[in-house]
Amino acid sequence: MLFSSSKLGHIGQIISTGAVWEIGTSAFTPPTANEVETFVHVVIQVVVGIVTIYATVRKMFQKPETVVKLPAVGAVVAPPAPPAAVSIEATPSDSAHVAD
Repeated sequence: MLFSSSKLGHIGQIISTGAVWEIGTSAFTPPTANEVETFVHVVIQVVVGIVTIYATVRKMFQKPETVVKLPAVGAVVAPPAPPAAVSIEATPSDSAHVAD
């Protein structure tokens, strides 16, 4: 008897005895193939969920990296084109003339 002198101890002893009975009676029967497959699927889903949550939290607390632009090795970079020569004439256009 664990703690049968109190009400909580009595309830705890009933529950623990029931759990031991369930474990003891079901432990002697091997699981079926479907039970094993279901158990493996659940374990895999739990592992994937834990890894996903860990990666999300880790990514959330990362500091942003500074981006440094470096020229690519072996890349051919064309020189910038020279500005086009613009010729501006100082002749007035026909629309600027006022009729006499």
